[in-house]
Amino acid sequence: MHMTVADAYFREVLDRLRENLDASTVDLWLGKARVTAFDGDTITIAAENEFKKNTVINRYLDRLEDGFETAAGKRLKVLINSRDELNEEENRIFSSASLPAVKPEEPKKDEAPSVFRGYTFENFVVGSSNKVAQSACLAVATNPVIRINPLFLYGPSGLGKTHLLFATVNEAKRQNQNINILYVTGEQFTNEIIDAITAKNTAEFRDKYRNTDMLLVDDIQFIAGKVVVQEEFFHTFDTLYKMQKQIVLTSDKPPKDINPLEERLKTRFEMGLIADIQPPETELRTAIFKQKTKTLGLNIPNDVLTYLAENIKSNVRQIEGAVKKLWAQSFITNEKITLKMAQNVLTDYFRECKPVITTETIFKQLEKRYGISKEEMTGKKRTADIVYVRHIAIYLIHESTDLSLKKIGRLFDRDHSTIISARDNVMKRMKSDTLFNKEITEIIEELENR
Repeated sequence: MHMTVADAYFREVLDRLRENLDASTVDLWLGKARVTAFDGDTITIAAENEFKKNTVINRYLDRLEDGFETAAGKRLKVLINSRDELNEEENRIFSSASLPAVKPEEPKKDEAPSVFRGYTFENFVVGSSNKVAQSACLAVATNPVIRINPLFLYGPSGLGKTHLLFATVNEAKRQNQNINILYVTGEQFTNEIIDAITAKNTAEFRDKYRNTDMLLVDDIQFIAGKVVVQEEFFHTFDTLYKMQKQIVLTSDKPPKDINPLEERLKTRFEMGLIADIQPPETELRTAIFKQKTKTLGLNIPNDVLTYLAENIKSNVRQIEGAVKKLWAQSFITNEKITLKMAQNVLTDYFRECKPVITTETIFKQLEKRYGISKEEMTGKKRTADIVYVRHIAIYLIHESTDLSLKKIGRLFDRDHSTIISARDNVMKRMKSDTLFNKEITEIIEELENR
């Protein structure tokens, strides 16, 4: 059965959904959906029936749009209809279309779950910016608990933390096929404990998390500010640690900067090894491009690789998107990939890679980082922690948006002079306080690379 570019995109999107959602849930609503039209800018997905169509639109449309943007290397318009709405020709396409994804096969006893298998230490490109993190994960996978426990990885999004977690799972399974490994995201852990409390089955939840040989939690910063979740994770951590079970955590920042997070958790996160992953240098980015092109079976000239590496400097996921965009162009037009072709195809992509920073994205990023809500930032409370974040918000909005000082004043319900004073205080402190300057720089990078 022939697979089109659109079918390949859809498969990838659903595979990514399975990484973040329960696979059976994805299969229930989208397992029998098909791509029925794709014109390069708009992709049409037909759900099995009207009920599933409405569920997909209400629950999963945003995730599908984000997934297709990653797969296609640009934002696509995603239309959802149902098979009941298709005409005769569209029904023929539906019936003959390639399956969007195959439900993951049951892994053999000596294999990791299928979603993990593509991530290995062999295909993780190592450089000075990630060498310590890679070596630490390999040590953990080879000899759990013996050398490092817990292992805490941190760094901006898109630099390979999740790849290293999956590679750790694969290698640990290769070394010991009977090892019991549990991988979750911080969001998944949070949702599961909330569901367990609601359903009054916390005993089952604890049995799941405290009877594993290796627990890996991606984006542990998600539990910040959630008192009940932190309490449960503290006891889970302590139980596993005392039983000499391996714990691996990742975050977008080091433990000391995760706020609000209980001090006892910060202390425990710092008990083992903390390893950071920095944006890759030019040589490493070029090597990552080569690895991506090898995976896709592409032969890209060195001058094109250099061009790509010079234009994408921070987020490795953008590298993957750029390569796939070149692949799609070459596949559709049968055009050879050259520097000129890459420059023509990717000019808009590079522009799209720089997201527009708005007041709302700034408020959301600061709330995520500090646990202070937009209402508190723009409100009347003047406690030290709120004023600190409020001033940063004012500075970032002034520097990153086109709002005038007068409009910023209205946003915060403060007069013109107060806004100027807050902005100037941040600018002055950035010049005199190296750590504060680094903090503001990190926030800006997070906003640009989200």
